[in-house]
Amino acid sequence: MDQRDKTLIVVAIIICVIICCLAPFIASGDPDGLEKSAEDAGVSEEKAIVVIAPPFPDYTFEPLESIGEVGVLILGAILTLICGWGIAEIVKRRS
Repeated sequence: MDQRDKTLIVVAIIICVIICCLAPFIASGDPDGLEKSAEDAGVSEEKAIVVIAPPFPDYTFEPLESIGEVGVLILGAILTLICGWGIAEIVKRRS
C-alpha cells in the first residue's frame, strides 16, 4: 500500500467521524423507514420478537444523551471499517 492509499484511508475515516458527529443533530426525529413500515403494516412493538437484545437501542447510550449518540455512531463506524478491513485481508490472502 503506497502513501497515496494511506492518505485516502485516513481522509475517509476523518469524513466518517465528522458525519457521525453531525448526524444526531441534523437527522430527522421522525424518519420514515423500518419503524414506519411496521406501523403501516399494523405490527406493534409489543408483537415484535426480540431474538438478540441490541446493545444500544435507537443508536444511543442513555447516560450520555447526545454525546452518547455520537459515541455509538463512531463506535459503529469503526467496527464496520474493521470488519471490512478484515474481510478484505481474508479475500486478499485467498487470491
